[in-house]
Amino acid sequence: MQAGLHIAIVGNGNVGHHLQKALEGIATVHPVGRDLIIPEACDLIMVCVPDDSVARVCEQLPENKLVVHTAGAVPMQDNNRSGVFYPLYSFSKDAEVNWSQIPILLEANSTEDLGLLKELATQLTEKVFEVSSAGRNQLHVSAVLVNNFTNHLYTLAFDHATQHNVPVETLFAIMRQGPEKAIQLGPINAQTGPAIRGDRSTIEAHLSKIQDEELRSLYQLLSDSIHNTHNR
Repeated sequence: MQAGLHIAIVGNGNVGHHLQKALEGIATVHPVGRDLIIPEACDLIMVCVPDDSVARVCEQLPENKLVVHTAGAVPMQDNNRSGVFYPLYSFSKDAEVNWSQIPILLEANSTEDLGLLKELATQLTEKVFEVSSAGRNQLHVSAVLVNNFTNHLYTLAFDHATQHNVPVETLFAIMRQGPEKAIQLGPINAQTGPAIRGDRSTIEAHLSKIQDEELRSLYQLLSDSIHNTHNR
């Protein structure tokens, strides 16, 4: 690691908060507020702001310094010293983070800057990948599917159980099992349930028990998708 590296972190949301904590033992970290005043000593500026603010913030930063953003769905900016430092993970301020398990996707406009980012990233994790903006955007789609959509299904499942006065705690074991099983076997091989079996009677029975019209439609749509995927 470059001796005496100074890093400015713009934004203190979920990603900025955890990056600041992680990097404090590796480099000198300078939190930057809305005034966007960057200390002259900083070699690297990390922009950790909402996706729709990335371009506007980057435009206001010094062009002679390496400026990277941490957004999965935003292309690398056009400046000569632009880059991306994207941890593919779902961050929450109150949740502990094990950086050694988190993949970091990198991109930079120059070989030298990419080398600096790789050196920094490997201080946090061995899971470091060089991925283009196009590839990262495609991965972001997949990440939304496996994380955000799955979590929303948990919410709907909890609501359904609560409405029928059955304990949500009984779902915890299968919730923990699902991701690990999909990783170990591959999701196509891990799939179970009435849809893959073509068990129409169970599916119809479930649909009759779902009072919420939107959830009923979603259940039917996902059941059809599972059946179609496994009967191509």
